[in-house]
Amino acid sequence: MVEVELDQFKEFYKNRLNDIFYKEKKVASKLIEEIQENFVEIKICMEHFMEKEDQLEKKAVRSLNFFSDRIRKEIDEINIPKEDITYDNLLKLLNSMKKLFNNINDVARKSLPKFQREAQSEIKELNYLTRKLSKTHASLEKFIRKKYTDVKEAEDVLDRLSKFHALIDNIENAKNDLDKFEKELEEATQTLENLNQQLIKLEKDELFKDLKKYRDNLFKLKITINNELGFKKALKKLRVEVERENIHLSNLDENYIREFIKNPIKVLASEGKDLTRFRGLLVQLRHVLEENKLNLKADKREKTIEQINKIFDEEGIYNDLDKYQELKDNIKDLKKQIKKKGLDEKREELQNEISVYTQRVEHLENDVERKNKDYLKYLATLKRDRAKFQNEVEDIIGEEFKLVITFTF
Repeated sequence: MVEVELDQFKEFYKNRLNDIFYKEKKVASKLIEEIQENFVEIKICMEHFMEKEDQLEKKAVRSLNFFSDRIRKEIDEINIPKEDITYDNLLKLLNSMKKLFNNINDVARKSLPKFQREAQSEIKELNYLTRKLSKTHASLEKFIRKKYTDVKEAEDVLDRLSKFHALIDNIENAKNDLDKFEKELEEATQTLENLNQQLIKLEKDELFKDLKKYRDNLFKLKITINNELGFKKALKKLRVEVERENIHLSNLDENYIREFIKNPIKVLASEGKDLTRFRGLLVQLRHVLEENKLNLKADKREKTIEQINKIFDEEGIYNDLDKYQELKDNIKDLKKQIKKKGLDEKREELQNEISVYTQRVEHLENDVERKNKDYLKYLATLKRDRAKFQNEVEDIIGEEFKLVITFTF
């Protein structure tokens, strides 16, 4: 098996093609030599034209110089392939020769009439040389059309090298980006872990523990109080009847009922210890229920009356409201202590940083996933294209071949 580095493949492959297509390259080289000789002959012919300079008037001399210089310049600008004889270079040579013929005809049409009589033999010589060059041009054109097809197909393999270089660049860039994102992700994840540990340590302070305990107790107590006040449906119906003026309540208005339905604990906590308005509401609600003015089902009506009686008999809600206020005061006092020690500010700072780094980690995870997909996609494309390329080269050179690709990372 032949193994060749990508950077060395072009030289290796061209040498092989020169060996494989030796006959075709030799014929092409011979035709190129003929063309070169023709060019030299035409330039010599231009010197012959210039020998007529002494026989011409000043105006005709300018035309002669323009004619000779223009043709020499056109010939000198033609790139003649010598060692790098390929289909593309031969085609460029053919096109350059066509351009030369057109320019010779064009400049001859404009300039020759000025010195045609004095340069008859030179004109015949130029016509002969251009016909000779035209025949060589036709021979080369016919040769590459009929005999150079296999060479062209073999040379076309070289055009695919640029794709490998582009893929390598994409792979290396994707890998570098992937490594960069992975490193940033690792650093951001570690920073986030450190911040979380700092927050956990901070929240282990006794003040935060007590604050959490009081808040939990307050939450449970709210549920208990709301359960004791489980007659909102009756109150909603009462409010509707009051708004419709079907029922009149003494010392109470519909705003009080509306606020109570929305947030009963807040209303009771702000009312004071005697709960005069609340007790008045219960009395009147019980009276309305007993007279069956709210169109409630019998079982619902009886249950609501029982709840109201229980509040009056056991007065548990009063004790619960006292506990509620006590917990609120304790929480308020703890918040002051936490603020005084700077713990609350520190916790908020940590929480903000945690939020920022949480988003950063999420974004970096997406970047890593996206760039890893690109990296794997380019690798898969390279693997597929290299296998196909190696098969093509093997078919041409007639032996097993491996293209060695090396990355910089």
